Amino acid sequence: MQKSLFVFIFLFAAVFAKGQEIQKADSSNLRLANENKEIQQFQSQDTIHSPRRAALYSAIIPGMGQFYNEKYWKIPIVYALGALAINQIKQNHQNYLLFRNIYINLNDGIAENNDQIQNYIDIGFDLERSNRTIDRYKRDRDYWIILSGLFYILNIVDATVDAHLREFNINPDLSLNVQPEFKRNPYNNMTAGLTLNFRLK
Repeated sequence: MQKSLFVFIFLFAAVFAKGQEIQKADSSNLRLANENKEIQQFQSQDTIHSPRRAALYSAIIPGMGQFYNEKYWKIPIVYALGALAINQIKQNHQNYLLFRNIYINLNDGIAENNDQIQNYIDIGFDLERSNRTIDRYKRDRDYWIILSGLFYILNIVDATVDAHLREFNINPDLSLNVQPEFKRNPYNNMTAGLTLNFRLK
């Protein structure tokens, strides 16, 4: 009786049991999935912030790389440094030309019809003093030319570094706790130290 009951339950369960159905993959669904994957890859490549592009923009137009990086507050700094350098180069060059003319006039003994030059001659500018002043303004002009080149390079480097760090995420859940610590050593002396706790919240 138990055997027949067991066989009956087994056969009854076998009638209603379903096996795994093998489904053929629809080729149109596969094609759509592949196209969606390609589109996502293309979009992710397109939205990646390119450090090379930021450097190129800053090299072509100073401040454009900062605009590309959306660091708008740096653009006035770039142009202020550029304007300062250009102004200093211009002023030092004009003074260099002025004192060079004074030196030439003093050396040749020519009284030129220029009130500014004549004023310097009248207050006692001699050849030696004129020569020192010429050298100073020439040196300052050359320094500012070098500084303007450094400002230009710094503008490119800043845009490149900002573009690299754009994807760098600083999590606010990170914390570093620094505390002083005093411990008693085996010789009953106090030892001072620092405890550093780095914690992920």
